[in-house]
Amino acid sequence: MENATILRLQDIVKTFPGVKALGGINFNLKSGEVHAICGENGAGKSTLMKVVCGVYRPDSGSIEVNGKKESFSNPMEAYRKGVSIIFQETSLFEEMTVLENLFLGHEITKKAGPFTVIDYRAMTIRAEEIFRRLSTQIDLHVQIKALGMAQKQMVEIAKALTFDANIIIFDEPTASLTQREVTALFAIIRSLKAEGFGIVYISHRMEEIFEICDRVTVIRDGQYISTKFTSDTDKDELVADMVGRKMGSYYPKTETEIGDTLFRAEHYYDSGFVTDISFYARRGEILGFAGLAGAGRTELMESICGLAPRTAGRLFMAGNEIEVQSYKDAMARGIVYVSEDRGKYGLIADMSIENNIALPQLDKLVNKFDILNTEREKELAGRYMTDVGIKAPDGEFLVTNLSGGNQQKVAVSRALALKPELLILDEPTRGVDVNAKAEIHKIISGLTQQGLTIIMISSELPELIGMCDRIYVMKDGALAGCFDRGEATQEKILSVALETKSAAG
Repeated sequence: MENATILRLQDIVKTFPGVKALGGINFNLKSGEVHAICGENGAGKSTLMKVVCGVYRPDSGSIEVNGKKESFSNPMEAYRKGVSIIFQETSLFEEMTVLENLFLGHEITKKAGPFTVIDYRAMTIRAEEIFRRLSTQIDLHVQIKALGMAQKQMVEIAKALTFDANIIIFDEPTASLTQREVTALFAIIRSLKAEGFGIVYISHRMEEIFEICDRVTVIRDGQYISTKFTSDTDKDELVADMVGRKMGSYYPKTETEIGDTLFRAEHYYDSGFVTDISFYARRGEILGFAGLAGAGRTELMESICGLAPRTAGRLFMAGNEIEVQSYKDAMARGIVYVSEDRGKYGLIADMSIENNIALPQLDKLVNKFDILNTEREKELAGRYMTDVGIKAPDGEFLVTNLSGGNQQKVAVSRALALKPELLILDEPTRGVDVNAKAEIHKIISGLTQQGLTIIMISSELPELIGMCDRIYVMKDGALAGCFDRGEATQEKILSVALETKSAAG
């Protein structure tokens, strides 16, 4: 017997001023299935899910949950009817405990004489039962801010179960997880699926979709494109549906003449985790850094750029020893860093593209009276918007209204405007769709042809293997190995990253 349809969306339309975000979307989810939703950044995936869980009201169309037509005014109403969503950035209250978050807004109460009070004992028993069901142990009385991302996601799942929700929406759930945490999350999803839950899974990571999902629906520019069983399709077919054409190479690496050594670190230690690292990067080279989450890649690069202190080691640019005490020192010596967290450290979302690109060098854009020359700012931003291919009406467009891929292009433009010799890109394509990834890869490859040296940190091994000339592997704050382009494979890199003994590469 075929599983029942527990969520049905019919002809969902949602418009914002000047933009038709959703143009008649149809979608259905069955009990006991994991159903992916794919599309480029800006395709309408998040808008559709916000309609489902009551953040937005649709202009027209219908939502049917567990056989009944529903209309939600807010996420709490959706929760009560069995629909929960787990965003990439969790919606938990950091200063509250796990237990308080689980039952916020629907606390279990009891009578104490003439008064109604919260029944903490009953909530504790219920919470412990849910976490046992999830095969997870979390201290119910610890504050959320003390938890890692994987534990926060477990709390979000447990919160859904306190409402007896049978539809759970995951929005980019693995973006901040280690491989071990991803494996644990997938085990939970499979367990929920076996219990009859319906799971909506939104992700840019194709390998995850084919590993965990039963069906996949593609939307493009707010329009429904296709629904297919994952067993009946492949990556190329899905990507063609997503972008409206067949893709060429996913990693458009251009062969570049590699020059002499530009940058060298010798016996480098940061103030906490990184120990005795020596490596070099050559002119025109894309140098990759692989490793499991927590291996120390970001910590190393932040320390080299003066964003975190060092305790020992020497740095050289073009054969000359340099001293870097702050990020300002790094920029002055031609080293520029683009953070993995563009929302927190890379960009100011509520400012314009122009403002963001110009911000690190305002001192160069003022006149003799220290007044900003807005024409020079506009000219600077316009040049890099064109070179990098930022899709926006003009430079005054707010960064917050750009797609993830275009936000990343702004971050790269801001770095390039400083005219670096060494550009460090930390997870340059995290959270962007396949088309934007290919565009960013093309930009990176083109930069090396201009003589720029690039260090790329990435958790996606195919990206490193496809784009890099050499790849260092880090483990536990130390170098564990190094591979040339021709010899690097996912198996070799993972083998080194998982070894119990580290050795310099």
